[in-house]
Amino acid sequence: MPELDLFQKALGLEEPWEVVDSKFDAERRRLDLRIDFPKGSRFRCPVCGVSGCKVKDTEPHTWRHLNFFQHEAYLTARVPRVICSEHGVHQVKVPWAAGAL
Repeated sequence: MPELDLFQKALGLEEPWEVVDSKFDAERRRLDLRIDFPKGSRFRCPVCGVSGCKVKDTEPHTWRHLNFFQHEAYLTARVPRVICSEHGVHQVKVPWAAGAL
């Protein structure tokens, strides 16, 4: 299994989210994963849950996640703000943030 697929499954990511890059530094004891989504992806409104909301813009964020064995793990992603016809513009909730520190 390719390493990006392994990390994707371990994080429980579902479309449109995907692990697109990983960097492992054994000397620094650090694993960095970059998560992204394809251009044109649509998301649910974080207020009402309606699906198919267009992305207005994104903001990069980094989370300190649980350790990968004895190595610090960090997740970096562009987090979209979506446009809901009823609720306006809101930032989506990312599925991995509940397990992050």
